[in-house]
Amino acid sequence: MSRVTLQSIADHLGISKFAVSRALAGKSGVSEDTRRTILTTAEQFGYLARKRTSPVSGSIEIIFHDRDIANSELWINVQQGAQAEAARSGHPTAVRWTQQHGIIAELEPSAVGFVLVGPQEPSMVEAARDSGLPCVMVGGFTEPLDTMDRIGAADAEAGAFIGKYLAGLGHRRLLYAHGRPGLPGRLERLRGFHDALSPVTDAEYREMAFDEAQGDVGFREAFLDLVKSGFEPTAIFCGNDGVAVTVVSELARLGLRVPEDISVVGFADYACATQIAPKLTTIRMPGQEMGIAAVRRLLARAGHRGPPDDLPPQRVMLVQRLVERDSTAAPNPRPWRSRLRG
Repeated sequence: MSRVTLQSIADHLGISKFAVSRALAGKSGVSEDTRRTILTTAEQFGYLARKRTSPVSGSIEIIFHDRDIANSELWINVQQGAQAEAARSGHPTAVRWTQQHGIIAELEPSAVGFVLVGPQEPSMVEAARDSGLPCVMVGGFTEPLDTMDRIGAADAEAGAFIGKYLAGLGHRRLLYAHGRPGLPGRLERLRGFHDALSPVTDAEYREMAFDEAQGDVGFREAFLDLVKSGFEPTAIFCGNDGVAVTVVSELARLGLRVPEDISVVGFADYACATQIAPKLTTIRMPGQEMGIAAVRRLLARAGHRGPPDDLPPQRVMLVQRLVERDSTAAPNPRPWRSRLRG
């Protein structure tokens, strides 16, 4: 008999693979009679015995969806870490960029499991979860109490660290520059930033969004509107390094100096952080380490070198670190507004 899969059990019983997956995982959504029938059939087909005793073999499928150039460097680092860890564990990998969730069923017979990197369509997450194979998400965001393991970074903690870091330098008028608004990671950083600054009674901070597609023009217009409102920041924490590069270059065009007039902090430690003057102080994202952690988590679920890990779904948050360079300093007591061009 060819390899037994969730789909072959579903086809034999004339039910959905979703129902088979839910029943074998002990989840709600199927009746008790249906659950017993599925378990009996899976046992008869040898599916449960194979799950318990067979060695972990096959490829680790790494699936991307997000083609946003702003995150491409991070995703490449995640991929490198995942592939290196898979090689150390003796598993081949396949990397795919796709939005077609049907690929999960095609890959299931030859896969150990799936690593979903970055934002994904709900249909892709659902298909991977219902495959019955171990699945780990990296960098994306799952639904509350989702049953899929997720590897991420401690964004809220990083935001709090930067808030305390800038306040410790003496900054009391601070700006959080989202760039594009609404991105979950940037909102997490803002939450930590806010929490760290709230106890600093003489600190005032604002947040600012702008259309990154408009580049420098988008920032310039939003920044000048902010200054016209009477707010004159001495430090700016940016949603990522790409936003920070725009901020630094545009502040220079407006006649302001970094960090003499305004300190700027980025996020991610992309290559661009060291390709501008001044070089960016930033938070390093552990991209390769996130890929390593994802493969280790997947193989633990699959039972590589031991019994399968049957603990509840996990959220593994890796801690970033500050990379201090030339774009931050203590605040200048002299206001800069009179020198602003624009």
